Order: sequence, then structure tokens, then C-alpha cells
Amino acid sequence: MDIVYLNGHFVTRDKAMISPDDRGFVFGDSVYEVMRWYGGFFFDMDGHMNRLRRSLHETRIVWNDIDTFPDLAEELVNKNDLGSDCSLVYVQVTRGAAPRNHVFPDPALSPTVFASVRRQSVDTLLWERGIAIAVAPDPRWNRCDIKSTALLANIMSLQEAHDNGFMEVCFVRDGFITEGAHSNIFLVRNDIVYTHPESNFILSGITRKNVISLAAENGIGLAEERVAADIIPYIREAFITNTSGEVIPVIRIGDQILGDGTPGDITRKIHMLFREKVMAGDPVH
Repeated sequence: MDIVYLNGHFVTRDKAMISPDDRGFVFGDSVYEVMRWYGGFFFDMDGHMNRLRRSLHETRIVWNDIDTFPDLAEELVNKNDLGSDCSLVYVQVTRGAAPRNHVFPDPALSPTVFASVRRQSVDTLLWERGIAIAVAPDPRWNRCDIKSTALLANIMSLQEAHDNGFMEVCFVRDGFITEGAHSNIFLVRNDIVYTHPESNFILSGITRKNVISLAAENGIGLAEERVAADIIPYIREAFITNTSGEVIPVIRIGDQILGDGTPGDITRKIHMLFREKVMAGDPVH
């Protein structure tokens, strides 16, 4: 039975009712977070909670009970009999329900809080083979650092890439690579790993943060620097990171095959280090 959480109650999914006036539904006036349960623990729950707090702060949505969510999330996993499985927990917090008006309701509303869980293993075949990603202009707004549910630009770009046989998008803004539609991007040149520095143009990825820490701890050269899209032909290897896929090798960017067309050595090493950290149940803080 599919049990979800909604505004203080665990109910079956078919009983979860949200007002058509909810600002998350009407405006996308809401934020979300996705964390992975590894059959007994959440990986870097602190990182996910800190990012959720930041998204709420930046959007001025108040959720007074946010500190209860880690326990709530684990209870949700167990209520769905997924305690020993690899799963993803999704939580969405909207500003609440009120008659349609662009300005914030005054006084402030009680937020709508929804959470669900689904069984989802990591696709190990992608780790072995790697993926191809498209290159496209970055069409998104200037606050990509907020994990907002308003993802239409991401969705449209990713669908176009999918229609052309790619699994992700490499966004380019003002000539520089930013990130993907649902992942952070790392590029390797001359044995140095590059990734766009944190800014309002990228999401501060939880897997990204852990990869950066692991590189520093293991003597892997890594620079948080912008990379111009016109050096893609000189990139030897690349990978993307996100919570659902962990570390996924990239073997082609647009028409450019990277290296010999197989996952690179540095990518494999970082992937192995991340897997070890996951299996130890000890995230980087």
C-alpha cells in the first residue's frame, strides 16, 4: 500500500487531497528536496536538510516543524515496508492555499507539506557504460540555487535532449558550462576536475559537495571554476552527479566523444570513493 505524508497525517496516496488554490499548484510557489535511503540510513540527511532550510529561507516560506522531518521521513519509509530497500524520499513544501494573487498572502499561511517514498535502485549499467549529454543554452531563471518545483525550463530542455537520444543536458550560459537539467557537471582536463562554482546559476548539489570533499581527501585535483563551452573538444572525461544516480560517467557531450568513449580513470576513482562512503554509511559533512 502506498502511504504518503500530508500536513501532519500519514494517508494512502488516493486519500491525499490538496486544494486547487494551493500556491504550489497555481504558481509553482514551493520548494522540494529528494534524499536517498540506503536500506537502513539516509545519506547526508544533514546536507539535504540544510539545503531545504535555505530554499525555504530564500522563498520566505515558513515551516515551523522542519526539524521533525528526518524522523518523519524514516517513519514514511517504514510505513511503506521499504526499510531494507534502496529508495528515494521526496518532500515538497508550498506556501499554502489562498485565493489566487501574485503577492504573498497576509497574514502568512500554514504551508502545505507533502512527502512520499518510492523504491528505486541506482542504475549500475550507467556506471559501466556512461551516458551522452546534449549541449543547450541555459534557459532558466537566475535563481537556480533555490530548489524550486518550478522546473518547466528544465523539463522542456531535458525532453528535447531525450528526443535526440541524450540522457541529460549540458547547459551553457554566457559561453560557460553551468550544470545539467537535474544534475551537476564535472569536467576533467589535464588531470584536474572542474565544476562550476556555487552561485545563483547552479544548485548546490549534495552529491556534488561530497565529491568535492572526497577529491580533497584523496589528492585528486579539483577546481571550482567556470569552464568555457568551447573547450569541450579538449575535455578527456566528464561525469554528472545527483542523488538518484550518484556519480555517472559522461562519454559524449553533444557530438564530441570524450577520450576513448569509455568512462575515464578519474571518474572511476571518484565513483569508487563515493560508493565506499555510501557503503560505510558515513557521509562527508
